Amino acid sequence: MNATAGATARDYFSLFQLEPNFALDETALERAYHKLLTQFHPDLYAGKPQVEQRLAAQFCADINSGYRILSDEVSRAEYLLKQAGVDLAAAERAGVETAFLMTQISLRERLEELDQSDAVGRGSLTEEIHGHYTVSRDQFANGLATSAYPEAARHWQEMCYLSKLLSEPKLRVS
Repeated sequence: MNATAGATARDYFSLFQLEPNFALDETALERAYHKLLTQFHPDLYAGKPQVEQRLAAQFCADINSGYRILSDEVSRAEYLLKQAGVDLAAAERAGVETAFLMTQISLRERLEELDQSDAVGRGSLTEEIHGHYTVSRDQFANGLATSAYPEAARHWQEMCYLSKLLSEPKLRVS
C-alpha cells in the first residue's frame, strides 16, 4: 500500500497535489479527493492484513479531513495561518478592529429585529453580510500573500464572524 501519495501528515495541499494558496482550484481539489478515495478507501483493504486496514482507515480519515478543511474558505484560511506558524490564540486575543466590531454589532442587531416573513429584508441583509465577507476574504488573501500575518489573522477572524452570521437560521427562507 502506497499511503503517502506525495504527502506528509497534515500537509493537505501536498496530499491533493495542489499549490498551497488561498485561491484554490475547487474542481482540481474535488477531482483529487475522489481519486484518492477510489485508491485508498478502507473497503478495498478488507481482505488485507490488519496493519494495512488500519493504515487505509487512517489515510482515508486524513483525506476526508483535508478535503473538509481545504474546501471551506474559513477553514482553509485558518489552516494556511497555522502552516505559516501564526499563533492563532494570540491573534484572537489581539482581536479585530473597533470599526469591524461596530459593523458586526449593527448587523447582528438588524438580524435580531428582522421579521421572519420579510424575505426582502432577509435577502438585503444577507447580501450586505456577503459584501463584508468578500472584503474581509480579499484582505485576508492580500495579507497572506504579502506575509502580513497579523493583518491576515485579523481578517480571518472577521471571516469567521461573518460566516457564522451568514449561517444564522433567521436569514434562511422559511
